[in-house]
Amino acid sequence: MKNPKGLKVAQYLCLFPGVFLVLSGSMLLLTSKAAEVVFDIPNLDSTFSLTVGIRQLAMGAIIIMLTLSRQLKALGMVMVIGAIVPMSDFFIFSPIIGWVSALRHVAVVPIILGLGFYLLHPLNHHHHE
Repeated sequence: MKNPKGLKVAQYLCLFPGVFLVLSGSMLLLTSKAAEVVFDIPNLDSTFSLTVGIRQLAMGAIIIMLTLSRQLKALGMVMVIGAIVPMSDFFIFSPIIGWVSALRHVAVVPIILGLGFYLLHPLNHHHHE
């Protein structure tokens, strides 16, 4: 039986954060100035940029690969668990740059969690069992 239309839409919507993470991770790996812009912190060490760049690139690649390989339950788990990263970025960086500026890290969390929980919802997978 085919996947419900909503499940397919959610699957492909996950490509947006995946591609964003790959692109932003690549930018962070190319220049530490990108990290200063993304995190709104001047004079960042290049080690920070490399570390975060690798994290972004790896998470984005995982999301894209799971999306394209139609491993929807695994994709849902990665989206839900992966939401921890921008939430922790918000709590870590808000004392440094202010909570308003740090909101850019946490603003996407409701969308990421919504997609993840939708992909994990048992009613979306009842036809496979």
